[in-house]
Amino acid sequence: MKTFHYLILSITILCLSCQETPSKNKDFQFDIPEGLEAQKTTYYFVRHAEKDTMDKKNRDPQLTEEGIRRANFLATYFKDKSLDMFYSTDYGRTLQTIIPTLHQFKGNIKSYTAGKDTLFDAEFWKSTYGKKVLVLGHSNTSPRFMNEILSESVYDDLEENTYDIFFKMEIDKDLYLKDTLIQLKVPKEFSYN
Repeated sequence: MKTFHYLILSITILCLSCQETPSKNKDFQFDIPEGLEAQKTTYYFVRHAEKDTMDKKNRDPQLTEEGIRRANFLATYFKDKSLDMFYSTDYGRTLQTIIPTLHQFKGNIKSYTAGKDTLFDAEFWKSTYGKKVLVLGHSNTSPRFMNEILSESVYDDLEENTYDIFFKMEIDKDLYLKDTLIQLKVPKEFSYN
């Protein structure tokens, strides 16, 4: 009978040790903002949808028809996410991508500059703490945000023709981090009309 109890105890310990737990970044650069209670913060870092690449000199191309479809499909994905805040660069393609989602939440867009030395800074952390935040950016800014939060280079820039990958970063109330890469393909039958 004792052997049976030891066997059950050993199996229980083994099962508990195999559970996935978020890792705390020892170098997470910020604390819980002063005067605020500990709470979870969630970020979605999304690259703009497909852009028109016909004119190589155009630094601010609009979305293609497929890009408009993707922007509307993203809105269906985020519909039940209870988003609180919305950030975007001032490029037409990022604004066109965020607008269908923004309309669902009646939110306002806060602008950020993609060329800054640091995107994830103390001001951004304090203003977004405890919120669910959608950040629209580019093939280099979305992975850069993730890497800055993680304080290490984990994610590479997205390929020029990759539009179906985005990132989710969850920071729990104890500042444990959980990073997720999400692939979301637009179904052929999806229509936004």
